[in-house]
Amino acid sequence: MLILPRSNPLYEKIPTNQAKLPDMLNKMASGGFTGYLSYLSPTAEAYALFAKGSLISILLLEGQRRKTGFDGIAALCELALRHEGVFNIYRMTTDVVMCTHALLHGEQVLQPQEVRTVDLKAVLERMKLQTLNGTVLFAAAERSAMIFYKQGLPIGFYHDGAREVETSALESQRVAALPGATIEIRSSPPVTDLMLHNLLEMVNIDRLWDSAQKRTATQPTPAVAAPPAEESTDHQAPLQEMVDDLSEIALAYLSRQGSSMLERLLTAAGGSTVLLDAGKTAALLADVAKEGLTIDPEAKIDEMVDLMQSEIAGRLSV
Repeated sequence: MLILPRSNPLYEKIPTNQAKLPDMLNKMASGGFTGYLSYLSPTAEAYALFAKGSLISILLLEGQRRKTGFDGIAALCELALRHEGVFNIYRMTTDVVMCTHALLHGEQVLQPQEVRTVDLKAVLERMKLQTLNGTVLFAAAERSAMIFYKQGLPIGFYHDGAREVETSALESQRVAALPGATIEIRSSPPVTDLMLHNLLEMVNIDRLWDSAQKRTATQPTPAVAAPPAEESTDHQAPLQEMVDDLSEIALAYLSRQGSSMLERLLTAAGGSTVLLDAGKTAALLADVAKEGLTIDPEAKIDEMVDLMQSEIAGRLSV
């Protein structure tokens, strides 16, 4: 299985018979989701990367086969219809998505080799001079860690035991120092370039799904999407979970003032059910961004709003 950051999980281990793939992908797109959806089964794995609602890439691995683009989406449809695997959804910032894209599809700047044979300081300095975007991956026995780079500078750290992107390099250094540890570096274009190619605008996902259903020899019962939240008679609990997550994001970027501000604006807008309406949600987030700047002009407001959009899109996609 590939090593990818699993920070900020929205959903994990969703059986494929409980979610319809086209509905999930379309809702992620319409909600401006940033992060990735993974599919895992005993025989295959797949990863669909999103940046602000654009499906920028898909990679499917099945045995020795590696499929991307149209072929990857078509193959994932067939695998999902077998009901043998699970879906996971993780939200990210656009910068971390860019670095994850490097892990899946990036140009290999440094082939895997033992850390002890590499002048690490010189390698990282070269990345800085070349203003590279990408990921430095360390692997040793059953441990792994990675450093995310943007324009040659580290922007975050992640390791196999983490649940979020960290600001400290300590654990990455520990993994790099383990006996037999290897290092690999992969680069990626800027995320703005990646977003120019939206796979969902190039393929008809619903038609691919229908075709896959017809080709499925065993004719399994079609996966049924969960009813839209606005049609549910019991949506208050999941909506409250979404509000709690949004409050945590506001708290992380703007301290207690941010959390209080979000609660106040949400109440003024009409309560948590406004999150079921795309137009009202957009208006709410615009107000959050505006007031967020008054609380802390130096805060990463755009990044905060991106995470909130990803949270909402991810929650509503299932």
